[in-house]
Amino acid sequence: MSVKRNNIKVFVASTVYNFQSNLDRIYNLLDGFGYDVFMSHKGTIPLDSSKSCATMCTDGVEICDVFLGFIRPDYGSGVLEKGGDSITHMEFKTAVKRNIPRFVLCDYRVTFTRNLFKDSYVIENYTQKKINFENIAFQNKVMDTRCITMYNEAVKDKDRPASRRTGNWVQEYYDYDAVKMHIESQFKYPERIQKLIDNSKA
Repeated sequence: MSVKRNNIKVFVASTVYNFQSNLDRIYNLLDGFGYDVFMSHKGTIPLDSSKSCATMCTDGVEICDVFLGFIRPDYGSGVLEKGGDSITHMEFKTAVKRNIPRFVLCDYRVTFTRNLFKDSYVIENYTQKKINFENIAFQNKVMDTRCITMYNEAVKDKDRPASRRTGNWVQEYYDYDAVKMHIESQFKYPERIQKLIDNSKA
């Protein structure tokens, strides 16, 4: 039996490495609720051979109604220049700029690493010196600290005072079951999502 389509376009932003099977399940879950899912891993982002991969991905965010983003230990590909953003990071920034409804999930390893270094000190000549986290960088297959930058942006870490922050909910997850629960809780009823879309436009 075919699922009734709700004509709501959901963009899924995530790095792919070691996450392929979960992305397949996430696609099927959203598609099963009737959404039109834009996901590079599944090849459902509209393509234009005159444009770069990065531009086609950000263009996909521009025409979607809702953004679902995953912050994972891998920063991702598509960094075009030294110190530049990955494609996934650009997708996040585009969604924020558009101010469309956003749902963000974060791998527990990212938050663990962030907490590990937050308010930490080094001992130098018997003196404690606070670590400036922004000066710490490691980019390997275990963890890439640029993902923590993405997390800090998502939770609006630098916005002061904290009481004025909006749109800064980031759901931590440990496994696919937690991801599934969160997506079902948020996307099961398309009429609620449509109200969020309408409110963001207003």
